[in-house]
Amino acid sequence: MPILIKAQAPGKLVIVGEYAVLEGAPGLAVAVDVRAEARITTLPGTGNQLVIPDTGETFRFRWVSGSGPRWEGVSPGAFGLPLEACAEILTARGLLPRAAELPACRIELVTAAFHKAGRDGQRVKLGLGSSAAVVVALTGALLRFAGGPSLPRQALIAICHEAHRRLQGGAGSGIDVATSITGGTVAIEFSRRPGPGQDAATVFPQAYPVSWPRRLSLLAVWSGQSASTPVMLGRLRAFREREPARFASHMERLGANAGRAVDAWRADDTGSVLAAVGGYESGLRQLDQAAGIGIFSPVHEQLRAIAVKHGAVYKPSGAGGGDFGIALTDSRTVEQTLRDAFAAAGFALLDSALCAPGLSVRGDAPRMGLRQG
Repeated sequence: MPILIKAQAPGKLVIVGEYAVLEGAPGLAVAVDVRAEARITTLPGTGNQLVIPDTGETFRFRWVSGSGPRWEGVSPGAFGLPLEACAEILTARGLLPRAAELPACRIELVTAAFHKAGRDGQRVKLGLGSSAAVVVALTGALLRFAGGPSLPRQALIAICHEAHRRLQGGAGSGIDVATSITGGTVAIEFSRRPGPGQDAATVFPQAYPVSWPRRLSLLAVWSGQSASTPVMLGRLRAFREREPARFASHMERLGANAGRAVDAWRADDTGSVLAAVGGYESGLRQLDQAAGIGIFSPVHEQLRAIAVKHGAVYKPSGAGGGDFGIALTDSRTVEQTLRDAFAAAGFALLDSALCAPGLSVRGDAPRMGLRQG
């Protein structure tokens, strides 16, 4: 069966801004060439299918006017959440036609590249933003399937940000969504700061492509274990509720260093980038000590010690605890030394390219009017 529409979206690594972006601070992230894929093909008849090739599961559904998919038979549970969230947001914005106007289709969601096989044979999540990437890819595919006009990048970010928040139970800053759509390296800013009791996830994230500093090298090293971002964000929220004044002080310190990092990055000032990222790491450590989040796990401390020993700046990327850490340097000699040192200690480096292209969508929309029963 030929693929009618195929959309791909990359993962991401956060360079600076984790946690603080939730309070309106700027951030930097880079797209990683690990891609989620959404495929849509038309089917004869009236039934639709959601297929998860990673697991071999197929679920049947019908489109319901004004909402989205209605599952028939076995519910896909969490596997169906991306389609439910994307369809709901697109329908609410008038970007999907009425259910009776959509041809029957088969939707496949592929995220295998965001996992690796663990020692026990189970799939281990790498922490590169798979949920955001699959939302971006699926949204791009559904928009093409519906035959609507192309949307400006910022409008698409807003839609995917809203869908991803729905998928994540209301959490998320939008930095991963914006990076997945834009590709390359992205500076994230917010059009306005959140008000009291409101996190930046409810404020529109603005994404600006930025060039990679000429003298900067970045190595991403796998900690060997996955982290639970929702659990760690829960600890952060508990700290904010328990000690709001201390929380605000930590966020202000992190935000200032994130802002300095973004400014230095845009100015191609590698020395100042390293200093600002080092300052952010220090602020992140102080936040972790105060809130008990678990950002600096023993494995990240071990990785940091290796990086610092050889003259590089190191910090966890994203929520921390596990997943990836990043080591930054302005020396090619240090970069190679670090490669050898991490390998000697038994740690694997990310072998996917950085500054990957953003969302791509191929294929043509079907002719509408092929009514479902």
